[in-house]
Amino acid sequence: MMTVPCLISTIGSSLLSRQGLRSSPLYYIKIGCFLSNSPALEQLKLHDCKEITFLKIPCMLQRLSCLSVCSCWMLQLIECKAPNLSSIYASGENIKLSLSEALRMKDLCMCFPNVIGYALAELPSIMPNLETLEIGSEYEVVNTPMLPAKFIHLKHLNIQITESDDYFHLASFLDASPSLETLFLDVSKDKEYVDHESIFGGSSLHFRQLPEDRHVCLKLKRVEIIGFNSAKSLIELTRCIVKKAVSLELLVLDTLDGSDRCCGEYKCRPTSKTVLEENKCRPISETVFKEASRAIVAIRRFIEDQVPPTTKLSVLEPCARCHSSHKLAAGDMVMEGG
Repeated sequence: MMTVPCLISTIGSSLLSRQGLRSSPLYYIKIGCFLSNSPALEQLKLHDCKEITFLKIPCMLQRLSCLSVCSCWMLQLIECKAPNLSSIYASGENIKLSLSEALRMKDLCMCFPNVIGYALAELPSIMPNLETLEIGSEYEVVNTPMLPAKFIHLKHLNIQITESDDYFHLASFLDASPSLETLFLDVSKDKEYVDHESIFGGSSLHFRQLPEDRHVCLKLKRVEIIGFNSAKSLIELTRCIVKKAVSLELLVLDTLDGSDRCCGEYKCRPTSKTVLEENKCRPISETVFKEASRAIVAIRRFIEDQVPPTTKLSVLEPCARCHSSHKLAAGDMVMEGG
């Protein structure tokens, strides 16, 4: 995609099918004027347009199918009337969507704080045909009540959380997504600063569950959790997934951050050139290794016996060869954990 200054000349724009708009102090022409003169536009990308607070896309953009908005930190609202928009990527501080016609919307990616609560509360009603949803949140305040509206057609869900006090609230997606087939959850925040209620922290071993009258997930086949740790709420979420996903074929629990391993056991991503050449896993700190070891113990004690024989459980542990120097400390930790 061609990238040009955010505020550009509209000469010849009626023939454009793809356009990237990027911030520049040297140009100043209204984006609205540009869009009004670009009826052939099919893809639009805005990057680092710092002064935009409101983006309005007119209905005359009949061909627009893909919209990407990145690092537009002042942007608060995207109002889109383009009838054939099917894919949106939006990252910023706190962006709201107003879509008059979103029946064709199939793919959505949004990244900003508290986006999970926003997604559950707002998206099912305005994007009823959404099939793929990717959301990323730096911090999430737990406020996700069960809602009557559902993601009826959602098949693929990808969630990345940098920090959350409670992972169990993500179980709301199980109830709201009856057609869900794959779930990818990345909670591999910086483990040097692990701060959660560990299952080994002396708290009650009573586990929360979804109400029995909630539907089961008939189509969920694959679940992958990256950065799996000993947080009690994450254990509760995983147990809930195993119970509700009656057709689950594969459950992958990666106790690190999804990085390449020297033995290539993590096949979901290509092995990096550095790992291949050095035949050695990326180094990890003592803190990260200890938390990974807690996670392994938690899986054995609280999850393994919940997994049915029809589901393959794949637990990805720290490499015994590359991280052998941490073994003694890990052994001490496990005994402390009980």
